[in-house]
Amino acid sequence: MMVKTIYLCSLRERVGKSLISIGIMQKLQNEGKKVAYFKPIGIPKGAFTNKADRDVGFIQNTIFKTTLPYDIISPVSIPDCYYVDLIDVKRKEENLGTIKNAYDEIAKNFEYVIIEGSPSIKRYTRVGLDDVTIAKSIGINDLVFIETQSSDKCIDNIFFSKNYFEFRKIKIKGIIFNKIDYDYKARIEELEENHIKRYGIPILGIIEKSIELFAPRVIEIQEGIGGELINEIASASLNNRVETTIIGAMNAQAALKYLRQIKAAAVITGGDRTDLALAALNEDVKCLILTGFIKPDIKVIHTANEKGIPIILSPSDTYTTLRNMDRVKPGIQEDEIDLALKLIENVIDWDLLLN
Repeated sequence: MMVKTIYLCSLRERVGKSLISIGIMQKLQNEGKKVAYFKPIGIPKGAFTNKADRDVGFIQNTIFKTTLPYDIISPVSIPDCYYVDLIDVKRKEENLGTIKNAYDEIAKNFEYVIIEGSPSIKRYTRVGLDDVTIAKSIGINDLVFIETQSSDKCIDNIFFSKNYFEFRKIKIKGIIFNKIDYDYKARIEELEENHIKRYGIPILGIIEKSIELFAPRVIEIQEGIGGELINEIASASLNNRVETTIIGAMNAQAALKYLRQIKAAAVITGGDRTDLALAALNEDVKCLILTGFIKPDIKVIHTANEKGIPIILSPSDTYTTLRNMDRVKPGIQEDEIDLALKLIENVIDWDLLLN
């Protein structure tokens, strides 16, 4: 059986490769195809504890239930923190061999293999385990490029990657635009005609930003900032999604103007800002994040408990808290898997992607 491979890659990190993988796998499974998931390099949360990648584990438990061992689905493990120190450049050939053997094992029994690349095509270049090197080592000569920029900067990203791929003697199979603002879709269609198709780069699809799937949950924010929930009574609301973030640094009266315009917000302010915290709790707020590890006034806790709004103490200052929040990668939940297919099914050129 000749296997067909779709290798997803990107220039930027957190572009939604896992989500797109899940959607493509569902589409193929619904058509009765035998489809596998493969992530050459898994990224465990810790360097020395559990070596499993959370996304790989999730896909294994849901969309790709298989008897294949974890080490075949994701053969190399490189943690995010200090990975430059932890991965040995001298073991490049050994690691590439491990990846190739695992891929060959999977490819034997499936019609399609969906490969989720590294966070970025730049990642692991120093140690020779970047996406292009891996793709070439397992015999793949074209990659699907994912772009998420809802601005004309996307053109620079695409052409930088195109030139880089050509230099490395590998092709772009096509581009999937993902998490795109609704009002930028028409602009991409303009750019496609005048700047993208002319250079032989097919657009495989434009996927709109989905608040339902791309907004983080309160609990993901809590974990991302290393925060402490101080009102357990509101823990049922930790699964609520946060669509926007507001920093409360002004007086309560001035803040009200912004608070009344927001939807499903996380409000970041100091634990000593009782006036602002109380004002925020009366608006559409999903969580209150208090910086500097300062516990709030009892009135704030009482009001938050009444409304079921989690209060999270952040150990960091406002800037660091916000920076850590920006790094949060929202995860898809089991009950949302069907949304992944719904999001992409009618916007992907399946003939172009699968052939």
